[in-house]
This record gives sequence, structure tokens and C-alpha cells, in this order.
Amino acid sequence: MRESEFFELRPHRFGVWRLAVRSVAGAAIIAVAAWAAGLWDSQAQSGRALVVAVAAGLALVTIAVASSLARAQAGILTCADGAWSYAFDAGLRGSGTLEVAMDLGAFLLLRLVDECRGSAWLPVQRRGLEAQWHGFRCAVYSPPPVAALASRAVRLPSE
Repeated sequence: MRESEFFELRPHRFGVWRLAVRSVAGAAIIAVAAWAAGLWDSQAQSGRALVVAVAAGLALVTIAVASSLARAQAGILTCADGAWSYAFDAGLRGSGTLEVAMDLGAFLLLRLVDECRGSAWLPVQRRGLEAQWHGFRCAVYSPPPVAALASRAVRLPSE
């Protein structure tokens, strides 16, 4: 592969991501409900209250986490000289290295690792970006520039 070049993409559709998050959350809530129903008959009256409380707590936590994950924000993802940055439409900005967490061909789940702010998850789907999709995938998988690699190398003091 050749070195990375400047690339800019505006991900704005997150339907696949939201559907996947809601599906997994729904399956988790159904599993908790089935667990609670299975324990319902085997518990005494006082034990039933505990089962209901635990099941309700797990369902609420699942809904909260799913709501947080489904909140993907549109913005502009750019790569310049091997450094990736994402400027959210809401005004927040992150920059750092980009890692591919999941590649399903028409969907990429990316992790932008910023040394100062932590990491941000960026779901990107091909729908709506068909013309740029191949170039984007090439940019994501291309190695960093040679100059960036050379600056990271350990230099020994000269004699």
C-alpha cells in the first residue's frame, strides 16, 4: 500500500449503527426477562421482589448504555499527513490515531484514540458515501507516512 494522503469524509447516516445497537439491547432485555421468568416460579414471595428489582435494574442499565451508544454525531472526518481528526457538527473536536474495530464491508466501526481526551467511537456506513467509500477504506488502511514513522523511531546519540 502507498502512504496516506489528505482525505475528508462527512459521515451523516447512522441507521445501521442505531439498528444494531437497538437489536443487541433488545436481545439483552429479552434475555433478562426470560431469566426473571425462569426464576419466578422457584422463588418464594420475598425472593420474587429481588428478582424483579434485579431484572428492572439490568434493563434500565441496558437502555442507558444503548441510548449512549446510539447517539452518533455527524461531522467531518479528515486525514492529513497520517493524523486523523473528527470535527463534530456540535463543535467538539478529536484528533489522534484511527483504529478499525469492526469491518463488515459496508460498515466500519472506527475508534479515534486521542492521547488527551481518550477515545471516540465513529460508526461509518457506505450508504450515502458510495462515491467516496473505496478511497475512504484505502485511507483507513494505509500506513502512516514515512516521516511520521521516522519521528517516532528511537534515535541513538551520535558518537
